[in-house]
Amino acid sequence: MTKSLIFRKTWSLASATYGRTDRIGRRSVEGLTSVPFALDFAFRPHERTVVERNGQIEERPIEALTGGAVGTEPVQFLETDGSSEFVEVRPAPDLRAEVIEDLCADALAEHGRVWNRADPALFALALRVRADALGGHPLDNLELEYLTRNALARSLEALGAQPRPKALRGIDARRLDRVTEFVDAHLDRDLRLAALADVAAVSRHHFARMFTLAVGLTPHAFVTARRMERAAEALRAGTSIEQAATLVGYASSHTFRATFTAQFARSPSRYAQMVRP
Repeated sequence: MTKSLIFRKTWSLASATYGRTDRIGRRSVEGLTSVPFALDFAFRPHERTVVERNGQIEERPIEALTGGAVGTEPVQFLETDGSSEFVEVRPAPDLRAEVIEDLCADALAEHGRVWNRADPALFALALRVRADALGGHPLDNLELEYLTRNALARSLEALGAQPRPKALRGIDARRLDRVTEFVDAHLDRDLRLAALADVAAVSRHHFARMFTLAVGLTPHAFVTARRMERAAEALRAGTSIEQAATLVGYASSHTFRATFTAQFARSPSRYAQMVRP
């Protein structure tokens, strides 16, 4: 059974919640209402989630490692089909207004709920909030502002805002999607920077800089994080630590344990004890 945790923190330009909960029943649960215009991210999938929005009850699936933007109406999560792990970031109104102004996106200031976007920039933001919540490297105001601005801008661009110049946004969303799909399909292999650049159809010389600019993580940090998320999924399903390490390309269980612990602030064995029935 997943040990529940709700962590909240406020910075100068945003506040955030990291949550890890057991299965939610059809009842009101404090802390599981997403506020308007927040950015949210789900680490774990749900085939069925029941929410209430604008007085209407909806059912929808939530894909793992995806997120979105809440929109004008708050969303109350009423029921899930399993344990949840999520991050919600609530940008300060002034920060959101600045990003909208920078993108000349006034027409998108009031938008509907966006679900299930597999955005690497939002993934990077959620990772850092979770790390801070679990006692890892602290997330300071400057880093949070950068990651939140980037995730906000990419969210508005996905809704139709004019994309930022390449010098500001790095690799475009279509190329990032290709890279993410390639990485996720080859987590058991030795991934090289040249291969990722070729998938993105970007100069090998410029790829790392452009990727980092777009995502907020270096290619190495991004690949490592995706490996650890896949390993965590395997551990939740009952896979042994050695099998999980092999599944994500680690020949050394010692290196795997150290890397996993750095991301989740607990060893693989301790993590497995927490999340298994």
